[in-house]
Amino acid sequence: MIRDALCHAVGDIEHIKRNAVVQILIVTIAFIMLMRVFPQGAVQNHKISRQKAYNTSARETLQGDPFTMNDKKLQMVYFSQEHLYSVRLYMVCSVPEKSSRSDFVLFRLYDENFSCIYEEQRCCGDIEDDGYLTATPDVDVEPDRAYYYEMLVPEDCGGVFELPVADRGALGQTENSTLYIDGIINDNVALIADFDYAKALTAFGVLLYYAMILAAATIVYIAAAVVLYLYDIYLTQYQQTIIRSARIAASAAVGGAALFLLVFSVVLNRFGGGVADRMFFAVAIAVGAAWLLLAIWLRDRYPMPQRGTRLTAGRKLSLIWRNYIQTVSFGLLFYALCQYVNADREYYHYTNTRWMLIFLAAAFLMMYSERQFLNILSALWLIASVIGSVLYCRGFEQGTNERELAVLTCAVVVSWGLLILNIMRAWYQGLRQGQYRFQRPATFQLVYGCLWIVFSALMYFYQFEKIWVYTATLPFVTMFFLRFTPASKSRFLKNFTNGILLSFGLVALFCFVHRPHHYWMLYRYGGIFHTVACTGMYLAVVFGAAAGKLFGTLKAREQMIVCCPFECFLVCVTAGYIFLTMSRTAYLSAFVTAALVVALAAFAFHKPASNVWKEIGILSLMALLSFPLVFSAVRMIPAVINEPIRYDLEHQDRGFMVYRGDPIDSDKYMTVPRFFSTLFGRFQKEEVITDEEDGEEEARGGAVVQEQYLVYTGADFAGMDVRTAKGDDSGDDEEDNEEEAQDDISNGRFNIFMDYVKALSFSGHEKMALVNEDGKEHVHAHNSYLQVAYNFGMIAGVVFLVICAISLWRSIRLVMTQGETFGIYIVVFALIIVFGLISVTEWAFHPCIPAGFCFLLMQPLLIGTRIPSGAKEEL
Repeated sequence: MIRDALCHAVGDIEHIKRNAVVQILIVTIAFIMLMRVFPQGAVQNHKISRQKAYNTSARETLQGDPFTMNDKKLQMVYFSQEHLYSVRLYMVCSVPEKSSRSDFVLFRLYDENFSCIYEEQRCCGDIEDDGYLTATPDVDVEPDRAYYYEMLVPEDCGGVFELPVADRGALGQTENSTLYIDGIINDNVALIADFDYAKALTAFGVLLYYAMILAAATIVYIAAAVVLYLYDIYLTQYQQTIIRSARIAASAAVGGAALFLLVFSVVLNRFGGGVADRMFFAVAIAVGAAWLLLAIWLRDRYPMPQRGTRLTAGRKLSLIWRNYIQTVSFGLLFYALCQYVNADREYYHYTNTRWMLIFLAAAFLMMYSERQFLNILSALWLIASVIGSVLYCRGFEQGTNERELAVLTCAVVVSWGLLILNIMRAWYQGLRQGQYRFQRPATFQLVYGCLWIVFSALMYFYQFEKIWVYTATLPFVTMFFLRFTPASKSRFLKNFTNGILLSFGLVALFCFVHRPHHYWMLYRYGGIFHTVACTGMYLAVVFGAAAGKLFGTLKAREQMIVCCPFECFLVCVTAGYIFLTMSRTAYLSAFVTAALVVALAAFAFHKPASNVWKEIGILSLMALLSFPLVFSAVRMIPAVINEPIRYDLEHQDRGFMVYRGDPIDSDKYMTVPRFFSTLFGRFQKEEVITDEEDGEEEARGGAVVQEQYLVYTGADFAGMDVRTAKGDDSGDDEEDNEEEAQDDISNGRFNIFMDYVKALSFSGHEKMALVNEDGKEHVHAHNSYLQVAYNFGMIAGVVFLVICAISLWRSIRLVMTQGETFGIYIVVFALIIVFGLISVTEWAFHPCIPAGFCFLLMQPLLIGTRIPSGAKEEL
């Protein structure tokens, strides 16, 4: 039966999509687990030295003298292994009602010279709940050498602590040595702690874990195949009843969850806030439940039409897998671009550029079937390149940045070598079989291509230290050698768009876990980025992709929610996130992109005006109703998970920033009145503080008084909320700066533009930024067109403008001539528009900036597509 089930899983054309999804889920989980074992190294051998004096499950037995900021207990230890992973220090902590659970204590580890080699903050709330402090040094140590550790209580910590000791003999550990209590030597007692030592897996250990994971995945897959096989044989006749029962159960779960959230957040008001917040929460719960119920019941009322296929089951399964891999590759690529933009060190620019190239090569490889790139030459290349990579990386010290960079460089060589090898092989086979017939490009294509050649030559000639110009051209030239047909081009664009949307899902997941929306300082929600401008640029790209996919799928159909519910949801959610950023660049880009996409779709698909206005009205209403859902999700989920991450470039003040241990109803979280107050008066002086804000001022102990300013202070502190007190010596200057900022809607960009216009020349410049007489660099131009002209000369700037204009025109012609057949082509137009709008106020022409990457990826498609006037596409 197992053999029949396995054959059924890959040969049943009727259920091939379902079977492929099961395969994808199992293989993806197994792959993630394999990567965690190696090369990530998340799985290690652990050896724990446990204390034996107390039963840790009975915390009431742990008693000791009160431990305050004036007390000192310094424990000398001799570690028995070479790598200390964590230390668990048992103690008692209680947090009074008037104190905050987010108050923290310090754990410090010193070497024998009393140099601090590790420091970690732990919040009092966790210590109170657990009964111990867990620090994770994860550092190499030398056995039989003296180390010291201690716990320090800061002056402003409100927790009450007891740090007990125990007899060293009762503890039964070799690590413990002298304990210094307020400078007094104690050789008979020690602090109560467990020591966790870690050691990397050996090669045999890695292989053993790999074998276990693969065996488990195989067993799970066989079991799933058998279950699906039996279901198809015996239960197919009851399929409608089973699906209906599952939908009813899912609906009941949604209703129960909605009721619980309604009571928890609205009735009990556990998240705090006023009437407006609770109203938002109620609307969000209702809208979220409606979206879920729509997803559950839509296909019961409107089944998806079954489309026939001429592919065999095996080829269909292969196509599904390649689409999945290509989509995931683009999704991870855009996530790497987000990390590049968000990097605060040059090293992360290097690493994420390499990740981008690796995922791009993987995506390009998926344009070939497995029969084309799984061959002897590919196997030989992989073997030779892996051996060479191992030999190359051995010259770098393990665990260093140089080693990681070397590994990624080798991965780039391996992946792109495999791609180029298979491109050459495919071309050779095609020429031998007579599959390739040279077709003379149209005149417009030749002009377009020549302009890019001239522009690339100018970039190379004036590159100076700008190495990224090669990354902006050479990888994308590869697309001219891939065999694109109209159908494969459509598939490529669909997977590319889905990859952008997948990256948005990954970004949203990270934000839900680690990035709360702050009341002060960071009231403009930056999400995964530390700069709101970067957030707006990325979200504009996501919005353009979602809107393009929505109207490309919708075409001339009238029922938007029935035909494209997922795309509608993504457009609405992305619009909500853009609204949270308060980024005017993102607002403008999203609004203009949506308007132009709707207009182009109306012309290309010959829609009646009534349908167009109906679509606009429905989409606007859904976006409006979905905003409370986005706001409430960003408010609630990070507060419940309580694992906030603050970047080094951001504020670290505990009085304003959310820290682990802060209650879910903390006044540090954004509120609805505060959001709309800052949205409509972000650069205006507020003479009167609202009652809610006044109450919060009193709750903060009067640290901030009576008068508040919302001040734009320039690029370095963009979006920072500055609160000042009356009588501050710098108040007049800040008010002058504020009034000056209010008079300039561009936030100083017009002045920057004029500075760069004056500095333009026919030759390029070595630096990307202006340099003043003192040698200090100016900010960048905040305009892609000016920046290109400044970097590479005015001739390059003019050519770039012409290229942008031609790109826009070609994308419109592509939709007008091919949109009826391939609606996804409207995504090309949407992304070109997004890039053009963003480039007016930001620097976007770069292969590792999402908007710039999209623009560059669209160029080979637009150049290589033959679009005769009024005719269908030819290649």
